[in-house]
Amino acid sequence: MTDPLIGQQLSNYRVERIIGRGGMATVYYGWDISLERPVAIKVVDARFRENPAYAQRFIQEARTVATWRHDNILQVFYAGQENDLSYFAMEFVDGPDLGEVMRQYVDDGELMPQEDILRLGSAIAAALDYAHGLKIVHRDIKPSNVMIAKNGRIVLADFGLALNVQQGSIGEIFGTPHYIAPEQARNSAMAVSQSDLYSLGVILYEMLTGVVPFDDPSPTSLALQHITQPPPNPREINPRLNEATEAVLLKALNKQPTDRYETGAQLMAALSDALSEPATAVIDSSSDLPPLPTGVAAPAMSQTSVAERVSFFLPPPPASAQSTPAQATPPLPPQATAKVEPSNISAPPAFHPARPASSAPDTAPKKQPWGLIAIGAIVVLIIVYFVGTRLMGRDEETALLPTVTSEAALVVPPESEPTAEEKVVVATETAVSITVTPLPTDAPVVDIPPTEVLPTETAVVATESTQPPTETQPEAAATVLYPDGHRLELLYNPSSFYVFNASPDPVRLSSLKFEALNENSQSVGYSFDGYRWSQFYSFVADNGCVRLEISKMSNYLRPGKCREYNSTITPPEGDPENFWIEQANTTQFRVLWEDQEIARCPIPGDFCEVFAP
Repeated sequence: MTDPLIGQQLSNYRVERIIGRGGMATVYYGWDISLERPVAIKVVDARFRENPAYAQRFIQEARTVATWRHDNILQVFYAGQENDLSYFAMEFVDGPDLGEVMRQYVDDGELMPQEDILRLGSAIAAALDYAHGLKIVHRDIKPSNVMIAKNGRIVLADFGLALNVQQGSIGEIFGTPHYIAPEQARNSAMAVSQSDLYSLGVILYEMLTGVVPFDDPSPTSLALQHITQPPPNPREINPRLNEATEAVLLKALNKQPTDRYETGAQLMAALSDALSEPATAVIDSSSDLPPLPTGVAAPAMSQTSVAERVSFFLPPPPASAQSTPAQATPPLPPQATAKVEPSNISAPPAFHPARPASSAPDTAPKKQPWGLIAIGAIVVLIIVYFVGTRLMGRDEETALLPTVTSEAALVVPPESEPTAEEKVVVATETAVSITVTPLPTDAPVVDIPPTEVLPTETAVVATESTQPPTETQPEAAATVLYPDGHRLELLYNPSSFYVFNASPDPVRLSSLKFEALNENSQSVGYSFDGYRWSQFYSFVADNGCVRLEISKMSNYLRPGKCREYNSTITPPEGDPENFWIEQANTTQFRVLWEDQEIARCPIPGDFCEVFAP
């Protein structure tokens, strides 16, 4: 089942596909049929459509942001209501969010280059200073709300939680626990401009150390840590930082808003100056610090820039009858000065058909690989003569040879082991090497009948060992790729779904994805991304659980082994995230790890075992 909005038209915008889903709204890729350009369309979640006050505030805030003009703030084009839908259209940013890029560095055990950290931080700070000058507090600054376009532009998105200080707050928004300021954790209405700068400080801390300052499975406990505990000294996590940089980060994370930097420009200027100073030796400390996530240990600075990450992070954009290819990605401009100046990033280029790198026609004649073709023909003739000779000298039961491909070397059964002169070595990445006994000059030429092709599973792949193959073992299921990996148990019923981590180590949630399939193994539109859980806590702890419980339903499974829940999502009934629910055209769902299938599970069902890397 696909989303019913896909293919529909809202005002001048045709809805084409889902590109993101948050707690309060869904974002679609759309096409402006009047101006012929891609757009992002944000639609209020079904759970809030019956709340007129929320819908009206959603539209009013969109109209407010639409009046802003800043290079580092996502441009809103239109806001409106149609039937029971409240939505607004905004510019489409062809690129990942900062959270996705940061996860790439963490997965590689590296830290982002400092010049990219300064450039990203400066862009976020410039956007915040602009909004704060208009008496607007964002209240949900986090990496996933920072977009990095393929052309290098950095924009701050999602002012849907913004607070107009002059009008007050309706107070129901909490923010994101890992990045929330202490005063905002106490009361959402207490958020001030320095609250956004605290969140920016957390992002800078994370980019410079590889971890957030506070981490806990419980959002409530996490909020209390922001309120009561001092952040771990950055240099104890990353000894390569100097004392000046540590001082800047700790000031940005001060518990009192008045003791932080007054503006984003001040914060980034101080950080830029601090990073330019030489590093000093870290002083050992005996203070007890919260344990770091598994596998995190003082990563080194990466040699790969954010621009390079963005260029190979993004998949090719889906084909559209109306859309046109985007321009190639230019490199990020270098950090020109140590001081932070107002952003001068150019607006994204107009969308137009891709042009060749040079307008001059390519008139040079193309060289044909005749030498390679000749060598290949000679090799084929030698193999044909060799096979013919072997067939003439063998009895019928040894005449059948397995097909040799570029990925499997030929292994002859032990009872008919060839001589050294007859061995054929097929390399996978190098040239083919063949040694044969010369044919007699009077040898007759015969027509060789086609040889029988043995089944693929009986072919023996050569390894470094020269021992004859042992008895063939049955192959494991195609989707069990990591039998020695982290064991996860999926437990589910028609109203709830749970992931229990039966392994001794935490498992990263953002790498998981679930997708419902029909009997032909085709996706039917129901899916859930693990990053939704990771918004609250990055990992599912050992012997811990995460869950999906359909709102306003009963008979939740709630397994006894799930003694604590790291994250909980409560989608409404009928939501496309409910992938495990039996539908007319669903028979199973698959489990993906970093977009690689690792398991398939039955629908309907109640249990499935998964092994993750």
